[in-house]
Amino acid sequence: MKAFRTICIFLLAVASSMAADLASSFQQAVALAEAQEKAPATKDFFNQVLLPYYAQKYAPVLQSCFANVKQPDNSPFSFVAAIGSAGTVTRLYDDHETNLSQCLLATLKNDTFPAPPQSPYYLHIDMKFTDDPPATSAASTAGAPPLIVGPNKYSYTFGVPEGWEFNFEQARQHGAALAFFPKGGSFNESSSVIYVNELGDPCSDNCLSPLSQSIANTLREVKAGSPTVEITAAEPVRTKDRAKAAVRILKGAKDPRNPEFKDNEALAFIEHDETMILVVLTTRDPKTWDQDYAAFQQIVAGHKFFTCDSPNLAVPCRQ
Repeated sequence: MKAFRTICIFLLAVASSMAADLASSFQQAVALAEAQEKAPATKDFFNQVLLPYYAQKYAPVLQSCFANVKQPDNSPFSFVAAIGSAGTVTRLYDDHETNLSQCLLATLKNDTFPAPPQSPYYLHIDMKFTDDPPATSAASTAGAPPLIVGPNKYSYTFGVPEGWEFNFEQARQHGAALAFFPKGGSFNESSSVIYVNELGDPCSDNCLSPLSQSIANTLREVKAGSPTVEITAAEPVRTKDRAKAAVRILKGAKDPRNPEFKDNEALAFIEHDETMILVVLTTRDPKTWDQDYAAFQQIVAGHKFFTCDSPNLAVPCRQ
């Protein structure tokens, strides 16, 4: 009996110690979160891992909440999630509750996030909405668009053509940010794939046109690997936020998934002050080119770019 009491006392002491390690209030949790966002040992985890994970996972969750909560309250709310060493949420803090925050946190509290470099790790989220929140219908929720969060305070999305699906994990396995392929397919097996990447700064020195330089650099690399490739300029595609995507068509290029094959490709270059985005269609079957190119145009036309100053953000942005 004495041994049992000793074990109980030990377990209680451990539990008390763990509780003492956590922030005692919402305000303290916010302060700890802001410190971790800036600390050298943890800021890369926030910018490159945690915030992109949250954006990709919870943008559709939020859309679902808008679609399913009766009379959704779109007033601002904030919360902090304390994340343990295994990625599980050990405690939630909020400044106040709304019916949207309850809906969102019902999913978040049971989530397993990427394991943080130190624990507890505090994820601080501020949610603010305009009077016209995104995705207010069940139909739009079912087709929630992909959201890519960049490391320098921006994010962007694309359209999703009917009959196509997108996948982040398969894209990352092949060094891309996002991949699209016909439903039921995969990056490796589908005859036609569309993928997205960001290009580095094309101008080591000042240049008059970063877009022209990016196109020139990319096509130079293509011709180095496929000297006989035919390259033509196509009609630009106007994106959802009124940017113009420059398009080049390639015939007889090496398939990036299997250099033994030759394929046809379409490249769209979308220029923003913060980054240069490249969208690539690659198809092994020339018979499907017209329908594949139509899907490519829909994806590019659905592109929209957000910064911290953009209204109606679906995910938070740190200034």
